[in-house]
Amino acid sequence: MRSSRDVYFTIGKSSYSFNTSISNEELDRVKSLIDEACGEIVKGARQEDILMLTCVRLAYALDSVNEKLKAVLEKIDGNDNAS
Repeated sequence: MRSSRDVYFTIGKSSYSFNTSISNEELDRVKSLIDEACGEIVKGARQEDILMLTCVRLAYALDSVNEKLKAVLEKIDGNDNAS
């Protein structure tokens, strides 16, 4: 079991901390996804708007990946049934 530690994220204009046991590699990937999701948000936006837009972008990215994965799995299942 991995030990937990406090980690820090900056999203928009604010920094947040929380306790987690994810690895540094996992943490770097998560931070990269968050940075990508909120990287081009308009300057001057309120923090609440930045968080909402980041959430929507991450949800959209997750939904897109989910739909692609479903299509791949359906294709695989179709190939298995054709045999």
